Amino acid sequence: MYGFFRWLALITAWPVQVLFFKRKTYYEDKRTSNRFIKGGALIISNHYSVLDYMVNMFLFPCRKLFVVMAEMIFKRGKFFHWAMRCFGGIRSDRDIMGMRFIDESVRVLEKGKLVQIYPEAHISKDGSMLDFKPSYIMIALRANVPIIPVMTDGNYGFFKRVHIIIGKKIYLSDYCASLNPTREEIVALNEMVRNKALELRAELDARVASNQR
Repeated sequence: MYGFFRWLALITAWPVQVLFFKRKTYYEDKRTSNRFIKGGALIISNHYSVLDYMVNMFLFPCRKLFVVMAEMIFKRGKFFHWAMRCFGGIRSDRDIMGMRFIDESVRVLEKGKLVQIYPEAHISKDGSMLDFKPSYIMIALRANVPIIPVMTDGNYGFFKRVHIIIGKKIYLSDYCASLNPTREEIVALNEMVRNKALELRAELDARVASNQR
């Protein structure tokens, strides 16, 4: 049933998202990064709006995109709880520092599916990239899947165009051989990934500016 309603929503919302988002997609390296992802992968994105998930959902339309969501969305009522589960919502209880979402994300990834998480954990109010929470590092290591950074400029709305760039896969095993890294190793990995995300966001701005000349 979940699958039927998800596809129904995707089909009916497709014309609206074409008009509202008018997405322009770039690639850090089109030979190695594209919209057709095989196997399990953890997608990380910067966070401007609740619309970020919708953009990525249509960015990868052939794959169900499970997404780690704040508990407040699930608490809005039974319909929202059902809808979030229908679209692959994984509940993160930030108010009690719950970590169950890590186990659930790992299980989903081990089945070869896609999971998206926003490492900032909060929406950026001024467009700057907030510090990353390191939980995604443990998810990627435990599930043994690559991290794929997907950055957006958050330029949503009618008569606007949102720009997105898909980065190259990051394999944490290239930087850390342990499945149980120390706190210092986790901090270093988190800083490395965030720096790559910042570089990719800057690359997106440069591509957009170049095309507007």
